[in-house]
Amino acid sequence: MLRSIRAAVVGAFAIVFTVIGVWAAHAGDAPKQVKIAGILPAGVENAWSASVLQAVERLKKEMPHGVEVVFDYTENVWGDKALTVFKTYADAGYDILFGHSSFPEPVESLMGKYPDTMFVMVGSGNKVLGKNAYLTYMHLHEPAYLIGVLAGKMTKTNTLGLVGLFPADDVNDQVNAYRAGAQSVNPDAKVKVTFIESWYDPAKAAEAANAQIAAGADYIFQLGESFETCKEKKVYCFGNYVDGHQIAGDIVPTSTLVYWDPVLKYLIDEWHTHKTKGTPYAAPEKKVWFSMAQGGGDIAPYHEYEKVISADAKQKVEEARKAIMSGSLTVKLDTSLPKSD
Repeated sequence: MLRSIRAAVVGAFAIVFTVIGVWAAHAGDAPKQVKIAGILPAGVENAWSASVLQAVERLKKEMPHGVEVVFDYTENVWGDKALTVFKTYADAGYDILFGHSSFPEPVESLMGKYPDTMFVMVGSGNKVLGKNAYLTYMHLHEPAYLIGVLAGKMTKTNTLGLVGLFPADDVNDQVNAYRAGAQSVNPDAKVKVTFIESWYDPAKAAEAANAQIAAGADYIFQLGESFETCKEKKVYCFGNYVDGHQIAGDIVPTSTLVYWDPVLKYLIDEWHTHKTKGTPYAAPEKKVWFSMAQGGGDIAPYHEYEKVISADAKQKVEEARKAIMSGSLTVKLDTSLPKSD
């Protein structure tokens, strides 16, 4: 009897030590670093590209899962160059290849050859591929609605401008929401819409802004990132993706802000699970994006424009912002092709 008890106790301790040993081994194998490669369609002076770098700097301080975030990038990647850049980073052992634009062809051609590499595409022009290819988005219709509210309250001409990029669903949503926000507080407000048919062309954006100012626009939502015309004509422009005040000072009352932090943290979570549990990547069969309430975006501070904005306008914007964050106001995600009023 004593021998049986002794044997059982010894067996139990053996199991415990085995479990501890396995746990310790896994703990020792826990990744300490995640290597992310940014494949950027434009230079880092471009707000779309700059917004990612800003998010990465915040993540480096936060260290999700306790890992060091290493981020390297290549600028101005487009067309045939994309396949070479993606393959180079994959061969170099980067964990996450963050393609910050439309890269369906190179991702689809490479993903099967590198099953332990996470491929990421961002925005319209991509397609759902599943497995180790993740499609992420950023819908900034909610911050655009708030900018519309401000413009609708502050305009003196009842004519607002918007300089768009390509007419894509993640651009159209901002245009339509900007109009909806303005007309929610000013039914007489009209919006002039111009698409420059480029993701980044300051010269075309300036030309479009000039035409809208000539048509009477006194507030222009500049998705095209050209503020020189607004400075020259003393017309206010709204920035997009990053705080335009850093570039154009007091002619930018506020800007929509995109926060890639929740997207990047989601991707790092997926990578960490793959690394620690050995499970294959299983990207969802839909685009992944985060709302304003989920930390995906907001509007920038007013800075010195705080003194110019009327108390009523500030109150209307803040009321709408709180309602969006609480869920009591739903801004329609309207991706239909917008036209000028």
